[in-house]
Amino acid sequence: MEIKIKSTLLRFGYFTALVLLLSIAVQLWIPEIKISPVWPYILLFLFLFTSFAIIILSKYISSKISYFANAFMLVNFGKLVLFSVIIVVYAWLVHDEAISFTITFFVYYLILTIYEIVILLKMQKNK
Repeated sequence: MEIKIKSTLLRFGYFTALVLLLSIAVQLWIPEIKISPVWPYILLFLFLFTSFAIIILSKYISSKISYFANAFMLVNFGKLVLFSVIIVVYAWLVHDEAISFTITFFVYYLILTIYEIVILLKMQKNK
């Protein structure tokens, strides 16, 4: 199971690197799209936090489905609360960047969360 988690996290790292390259391409070739200037930090933070969530949830994959569902809901609720606080605090401190930061954060969160769910579904299917 440990090797499976490592390979899953490695694939998730490759996916995040692809998102990073796409962000650089958008920033260079489509400057009309306003990406927050702190987007690399947002992406790094979300990568680390989602990796941590994958590690936690992978321990519940082989247990009863109710344990996994409870863990999944608790982790996602915690992420929702933490991320909302981060967005509100940043918007309060940096008024000029509030909209671009929020949109950038949400887009990265959505992309990485979709990939996280796909990973977890594959892990559960292959258990």
